[in-house]
Amino acid sequence: MSLTELFDDELIPVLRRLGDRPKGAGQEAPSEADSAARELVWATLADLGELRALLPVRLGGPADALARLVATAEVMGPALFQSPFQDTVLAAELLAADGRHDALLERIAEGTRTVAVAVREHGTDEPSRPAPLTTHDGRVSGTRRFVAFAPDVDLLLVAGDHEHALVAAGAPGLTLRRHDDIGRGDLHRVTLERAEPVPDGLLPHGPSYGRALARARIVQAGYLTGLVHGALELTVERVKSRSAFGRPLAQHQALAHRLAAAAAEATVVRSFVRSVARDGDDGQDIGSTAAQALFLAADLARDVTAEAVHLHGAAGLTEEQDISVFHRRAAVDTLTLGSPTALRREVAALLAARHHVLGD
Repeated sequence: MSLTELFDDELIPVLRRLGDRPKGAGQEAPSEADSAARELVWATLADLGELRALLPVRLGGPADALARLVATAEVMGPALFQSPFQDTVLAAELLAADGRHDALLERIAEGTRTVAVAVREHGTDEPSRPAPLTTHDGRVSGTRRFVAFAPDVDLLLVAGDHEHALVAAGAPGLTLRRHDDIGRGDLHRVTLERAEPVPDGLLPHGPSYGRALARARIVQAGYLTGLVHGALELTVERVKSRSAFGRPLAQHQALAHRLAAAAAEATVVRSFVRSVARDGDDGQDIGSTAAQALFLAADLARDVTAEAVHLHGAAGLTEEQDISVFHRRAAVDTLTLGSPTALRREVAALLAARHHVLGD
């Protein structure tokens, strides 16, 4: 089996609805069937060797790891596969840089350990600037909101401004509380009260965090380009099946031009994301270009899914149409690793610094 065979035309519609929970679901437990399906897909990803790209080269990871991770995320996008994949990319980068967790990295690559990342204390916090985390006598305290997959993973990487803490999901002092997600997924508030990290689980916050965040952003950008591709495919099918003024909508020049323009822009953004991934594999500093790529992919995802809903007509607003799921997920998934304002600010600052260095 290959990755494309895993995410085939029969399975993709099922995966799109995994974890889709109505607003106001409160503290209801996630569907056991959905959780089992996600676990099965994750195990299959491990069996296919897709998670080996999370390993550094010194542990047998491929030299083109980032490009492979982006390719995997692109395939996940049309299925809207909700998983801790992007979080695990960020966590694995930090663990590899720390150098004390090779055994854990091997288990992550085998698919037997999963990690969620907890960054925000408040809704306005940005991943590039983690909230403070209190550490006393080797134990950590703090609050993190909007943490996805918190009940489903084995470990939580709680990012802080001075150091990060790797905490087992069921550790004493760690509590979870679910809250509604506009994308109808599962987000949780994580509270730590003198929770004890795993052995060697306190990691310093330094340049490695910026590098890890950049790589995670590129993978997220790849996922969003896949999401756009899925939304466009659904929309093309829809306009072919609808008629107006006695002929299919697809034959109306204005609509055809709008879809063609969106598809062309999607191709350009995807090419840029892949190019940045290759640069990262070549050892280049991709901080500013990663932020650019994520900004472009996120902006495209929001625009295309909104346009897709419009082209579906009134039916596009209903729960029965998958395009409504794309629209909701885009509203959440485009913000997880940086808001548009923050990404613009980061790109501007990094480009200004580079220009200053070159000018000197």
